[in-house]
Amino acid sequence: MKKLLKFFINYIQEHNIFLLNNEYYVEIRFILKGIVMKKIALKIAYIGTHFNGFQRQPNLRTIEGEIISVLEKLGYIHDLKKSKFQIAGRTDKGVHSLGNVISFITDKKILINQINHCLPDDIQILAKAPVRYGFKPRYALMKHYRYMFFEENLNISAMEKLSKLFLGEHDFTNFSKRDQKTPVRKIDDINIITGKNKKNNDIIKYKPIMGQSIKYKLGNNKKLANDFNEFVNKDVAIDNHEESMRIFNEYDQFNQQGMDNFNSIFVDVYGESFLWNMIRKMMRIFLLVGKNKIDLDEARKFLNPKEKFNIKPLESENLILMDISYNNINFKYDNYACEGFRRYLIDNLFNYKMNHSIDNNILNSMEKILSNNNYLNNDKD
Repeated sequence: MKKLLKFFINYIQEHNIFLLNNEYYVEIRFILKGIVMKKIALKIAYIGTHFNGFQRQPNLRTIEGEIISVLEKLGYIHDLKKSKFQIAGRTDKGVHSLGNVISFITDKKILINQINHCLPDDIQILAKAPVRYGFKPRYALMKHYRYMFFEENLNISAMEKLSKLFLGEHDFTNFSKRDQKTPVRKIDDINIITGKNKKNNDIIKYKPIMGQSIKYKLGNNKKLANDFNEFVNKDVAIDNHEESMRIFNEYDQFNQQGMDNFNSIFVDVYGESFLWNMIRKMMRIFLLVGKNKIDLDEARKFLNPKEKFNIKPLESENLILMDISYNNINFKYDNYACEGFRRYLIDNLFNYKMNHSIDNNILNSMEKILSNNNYLNNDKD
């Protein structure tokens, strides 16, 4: 028995596992069965445009549904309940993310690029971190959301004053469902970023991968295909930067292009937790103040739970869950995975610009046809 206890202590120390209460029981139970089970947290990036939200729904395409399907297919999880599969935030339809978090228990070593190869291009795993068995991703230290405005001539000064009004602890009853049991939330910080104070306001330069993602475009080059398959089946961490860049650079066959930045305004909101639709309803008030449709005194009334207001949330497509952070958990980002998702976005931007140019050209041609037709009709008259 003494040797067994010594083994348990050594194992826990070697694997840097910090267990509390019944977590010891969970770990020891798996060891006695001859299975080394670890809990892992993954940081997820996705473009929400073509999903019906994060949470699984019957017969609908969702982020959670796609992720679970791949994890089951690859043998990382076999039973959702036993694997303790959990998520940090159920983002709505259309909302994007660079930092949502999931966690689960598995006996397999996590290979980020193997998972990403099986996931659709608009969902990718960016980072991973070992966590204790009691870890619950929904209980975060800080969540960071960004909302993007594309309206012109907004009153930025008034919006900055409004941001100070929201700081601190408030009752957000009017900013979610009125039957919320705990409507009090604390906003730690709000930053408004405009073109004048953006750090990276230069033209984005890139080598576009046209049409499809890299995983479907290596078939004609056996060397690159072999390199890619090798990367899929192993972990590629930050220190593999040169090797991952070599594969991308060899593959790229286009000259550098430029994509003009949109004239956008970012509103970054930081807090431990948020109510459903809370951010988007807050942004409705920011927009009204920015357009000078209401003043700060009127805006302050919305924070009074005794007064009932029906605030319509702004569009979900402009909202990004930028990041989620936790105490004593350091996510290790995979450079190859990050670069792959970045180039997927670049590809989308390039195709968007190309389609925009085509539509604009056709529109200009139609205007000429209409102008000439009107000229001929007037000439006949």
